[in-house]
Amino acid sequence: MARSWWSGGAEAQLDSFFGVSGYRQIRLNRQDLRMGTAFHGLWPTVRLGIITIIFGWSPGADCASGVTDVRFWYGPDKTRLVLELTSAVTYRVFSLEDPERIVIDIDEGQLDQGIGLTKKAGGAVARIRSGRPEPRILRIVLDLQKRSTFHAFLLDPSGSYPHRLVIDLLQRENREEADSSQLDIREEDYLVVIDPGHGGEDPGAVGGSGAYEKDVALGIARRLKRIINWDGRLRAILTRTDDYYVSLRRRVAFSMQRKADVFLSVHADAAQRKTAEGASVYILSTGGASSEMGKWLAQRENAADLAGGVDIGQQDPSLQRTLLDMGLDWKIRESHDLGLALLEALEQVGGLHSQTVGRAGFAVLKAVDIPAVLIETGFMTNPTQEKALQQELTQERIAGAIYRGLSAYCDRDERCPSRTRNESVYVVAPGDSLPLIAARLDVSVADLKKQNPTRSGPLQIGQKLKVPQ
Repeated sequence: MARSWWSGGAEAQLDSFFGVSGYRQIRLNRQDLRMGTAFHGLWPTVRLGIITIIFGWSPGADCASGVTDVRFWYGPDKTRLVLELTSAVTYRVFSLEDPERIVIDIDEGQLDQGIGLTKKAGGAVARIRSGRPEPRILRIVLDLQKRSTFHAFLLDPSGSYPHRLVIDLLQRENREEADSSQLDIREEDYLVVIDPGHGGEDPGAVGGSGAYEKDVALGIARRLKRIINWDGRLRAILTRTDDYYVSLRRRVAFSMQRKADVFLSVHADAAQRKTAEGASVYILSTGGASSEMGKWLAQRENAADLAGGVDIGQQDPSLQRTLLDMGLDWKIRESHDLGLALLEALEQVGGLHSQTVGRAGFAVLKAVDIPAVLIETGFMTNPTQEKALQQELTQERIAGAIYRGLSAYCDRDERCPSRTRNESVYVVAPGDSLPLIAARLDVSVADLKKQNPTRSGPLQIGQKLKVPQ
């Protein structure tokens, strides 16, 4: 009997069992199911392994709720599933093994027509499917590539986002691999942490043509990291390396754990006035914001965790207190000096929105005890700048300007190593072209060619070019 029970579609019968038995939280494997007829006869009384299950409920979750969108985000340490909902829901999430899968049951749930679940899988999820163990229950099953722990929570509506059910599939070993793969950091390195704002579920500012701040920030940050590490005087590492969400808490912890010397948070601005343009630099305020724009920006950036899907109830109270700590006078003074150097450099490549270093209560700057600035590279809400910020040459110019500002600050910082590179020579790196090199160094292609008249043909990695002064 037990053998025929298994061979006759055990997965379907197991899923059915879980659907009609009040969602008993157990873990089953093939060994349990092969215990024979005696096991089959004593099924109700057999003690099985207890596993994690999450029950969720929100007020107003009594009526039917539609699942209007299903999205996946893939990070180095987790895969995130986001279900957009028309209303709050009662739900249960539990895991099963052999094969490994995560089961999500939503009471009175309805899957909107047109949602192609088979096209949504990726990351830790091999396949996603849906069904109904009971008429009033929508079941979504995640077939996993390998075993993962999970964390599930509901998010209330925030801005343009509706109710959301978030399931994070956690893979800690991948986090360590991703972090170590960026760069081998030595104790003596002057370490610059570059923080590309937003990411994944949180797009940041959205331009009129649909461009995302998160993409612009990551593009500039990647180029800046490359320039810094090419220079050799400093070392740079990113808080995120791709399009995935990193909470403000994690960004701060990332920097503190690695004992960074400088923290640069890269963003692209938004404003209610579409003609607003130019770059800005902000540091932490020990009082109120220095302008209404700074106050508005801080409120918007600090709300990123709401859009990105942070379970606020999970935050450590001690960390919350740290995030409210206004920091040290030394940090504020050094951050201001760094901000001035960055403004001077940024002014040369695209103009400034503000000639002075702004101050506001940005949460991502509060808990780091090192010079920290938030750079708004331009305005996504300005149609002209939105278009420019998506272009490779513009991103290279901005990254080059940030590097030159950082280098100028470093010249005055006794903690920073002395210059090790010949400023009059540029060594060609992988992916370089004359337009990109010119943009990075803030010179013209014509001047580069004039300075290197004997060079012809395509650039070669390791090739040395004279830099116009």
